[in-house]
Amino acid sequence: MRLSILVFLALIFIYFLVLIFPIFTPFFLAFILAYLLDPVADMLEAKGINRTWGILLIYLTLIGIITIFIIFAVPKIINELNNLTDAIPIYTREIQNFIKMFQDNYSRVDIPESIRLIIDDTIKEMENYLLNIVQSIAQGIVYVFTKVFDLILAPILAFYLLKDFDRLKESLLNLIPVAYHKDLITLGQQMDKVLKSFLRGHFIVALIVGILTGIGLSLIGMKFSLVLGMIAGVFNIIPYFGPLFGIIPAVSFALLESKKMALYVLLIMIAVQQIEGNIISPRILGKSLGLNPIIIILALLAGGHLFGIAGMILAVPVTGILKVLLSFIFKKTMEL
Repeated sequence: MRLSILVFLALIFIYFLVLIFPIFTPFFLAFILAYLLDPVADMLEAKGINRTWGILLIYLTLIGIITIFIIFAVPKIINELNNLTDAIPIYTREIQNFIKMFQDNYSRVDIPESIRLIIDDTIKEMENYLLNIVQSIAQGIVYVFTKVFDLILAPILAFYLLKDFDRLKESLLNLIPVAYHKDLITLGQQMDKVLKSFLRGHFIVALIVGILTGIGLSLIGMKFSLVLGMIAGVFNIIPYFGPLFGIIPAVSFALLESKKMALYVLLIMIAVQQIEGNIISPRILGKSLGLNPIIIILALLAGGHLFGIAGMILAVPVTGILKVLLSFIFKKTMEL
């Protein structure tokens, strides 16, 4: 009876969380920020600095970095977004003209009518797909900037999480019977290793890739270099497919300017990926999560199918955590 009541209450709680899920964005961002900054706060505390003052010192440093970013980068990003919004109708017409030219060329070829209809339908689908990509990129970037309140609230919540991070972990542990503490601590450490590799590692690598891409595209005079750099950085979080997803929009925009620009952009993107793969990632990420590449690809496809880009970004850490849980359960089952 007690188990049934607990399950019923848990289901009600989960349903309630689903209903109010949109308001959890700042809390989710706050947890990520606190998790990323907790080792720095621990290091300062170990050096004799009061934890609250240490957190304030971290925040002052971040505020300084963000202020420099706002002064030098944000006006250019906003300007690029405005230009991109104005350019979308122009790019749309250019894509349509290119597709029309392709249709005119292949219409001169003598092919069966049934195959021609299939090709026409495929071209039309490709046209809609390309237009949707251009519009989705612009809308996605603008959406991020509309979440200003969440971005402001998250650091405030993260401050309180950081201040009592260790106490919160102890409180959660005290809710569990003492007999299970050792197993839960071991399980928590293994999960922490997975999240540390993803959150602290991949985010730093993605940031570096975004900066290098933006600088490289700016040097060759590519339009929307900062925005394309941001897109490349975000997509770089996704293993295997991410770099390709980052290259496609940059090369597509470059093709609308000239084939020469598209070639330069492609070379820049490949160079950045080579630097990331051979220099940056080995130094920052170190060992992988121990997941088979086939499992990672399957997880990415499943995450993308269910939740789109967000699902692909979260697929690897979720799979890593599931691996830890399943290994733990299997080990305990074998000990019975």
